[in-house]
Amino acid sequence: MTQPRCEDRSRLKIGSLARGLANTGFLFSGNAIAALISFVITVYIARTLSISDFGSYITVISFVSLFGIFTDFGINTVIIREGAKKPEETSTLISGTMGVKFLMSFVTMVAVILIALLTPYPYEIKVLIGLMSVTLIMGGIGSLFSAVFCIYQDMQYIAVVQIAERITFATLAFIFVVAGLGVPGVILAIVIAAFASLALNFANSRRIHYYKLNLRPIFNRAILTPAVWFGLAGVLGLIWQQIGTIMISLLSNLTQVGLYTPAINYIGIGDMAVVALTGAFFPIICRATHEGKITKKVYSKYVGYFALAGLAAVVVTYAIGDQVTIFVFGPKFAASTAFINVLIIGYAINLLTIPTSLLLDATDNQKVHVLNASYMSAVNISLNWILIPTIGALGAAYSTTVAQSLGAVLGIPIALYFLKRSRVF
Repeated sequence: MTQPRCEDRSRLKIGSLARGLANTGFLFSGNAIAALISFVITVYIARTLSISDFGSYITVISFVSLFGIFTDFGINTVIIREGAKKPEETSTLISGTMGVKFLMSFVTMVAVILIALLTPYPYEIKVLIGLMSVTLIMGGIGSLFSAVFCIYQDMQYIAVVQIAERITFATLAFIFVVAGLGVPGVILAIVIAAFASLALNFANSRRIHYYKLNLRPIFNRAILTPAVWFGLAGVLGLIWQQIGTIMISLLSNLTQVGLYTPAINYIGIGDMAVVALTGAFFPIICRATHEGKITKKVYSKYVGYFALAGLAAVVVTYAIGDQVTIFVFGPKFAASTAFINVLIIGYAINLLTIPTSLLLDATDNQKVHVLNASYMSAVNISLNWILIPTIGALGAAYSTTVAQSLGAVLGIPIALYFLKRSRVF
């Protein structure tokens, strides 16, 4: 079997700023459209279901999503980093890690089901968690296929798959809710949409670079060793970023989970732009650092850009955030604006850490993320444990913001120290 377009794509100007900006546009557009579709259907679900049922739906999603990192544990990041340097090795990278990722995804699914059985959640929520856990396998393998798009910087395919998956989910969720299936219907829609995403990722990625399917686990230390550090950092990062919803569901009530969700969705709009930017420029930064093209002046300039973006986000939020929340979700979610006003501060501060984070990943300094995420996770969990029983979801918002602030104050100097040792500047 031939490798379509592979030779031509191996000669891409991977360090091109224009390509990076174009790919940022593709990813942001895809994320924006997908997020808009998700937002609309989420608002519909929130308005149709009771706050308690909506909280149940969010609890199921949050619980399963919390384990998603274990289906990859940094393998994709290593594949993209190494593939960006040598695109011709893509088939070896993909086929050589497919079996390991399938094994990790399957074990994660089983673990989620077993852990859910030990939680104090109602029986109905445990069943829904079991149903949705199937998406962990589809997402784990599908993300491996989509790594091909990142290596060859064909981000438009990622955008197309995201939009198609969201349209599938939104359409089915609407139909199932109208049919009276409630929360189980929405979860079923998620499962079907995840399968559609997997199929699209597989078909499109093999058009760019052909690779063989191989589900036999191959334990390649050259990939798995650095991946472990990415994985540990990812797990800890997920904890300090998303543990709030889970702890609210365990330490408070599902109504508080429902009220907290609009705030998470609001902050998610900003996260969407960050994901697009970092995803598009990561392969380029890998090449630039490899060639010694990063300077302190360039780094300082981008920190300034992110500082201005954070300030703008805070100003806009405090000006119109409450009106937007009530208009979109309805008066019953008016209390959510208090959570938004707290979370946006942490989001703005966290933006300052993005340039150093990308440089750490590109220069094989991902171990530093583990150090930074460790104390951030410890602070977030500790504060959640103290504050949520007292002030509910507002405690989760304060905990997240404090952890993000600490991550910037301590994390940036620590990162710069290791980058200097690596002679990045």
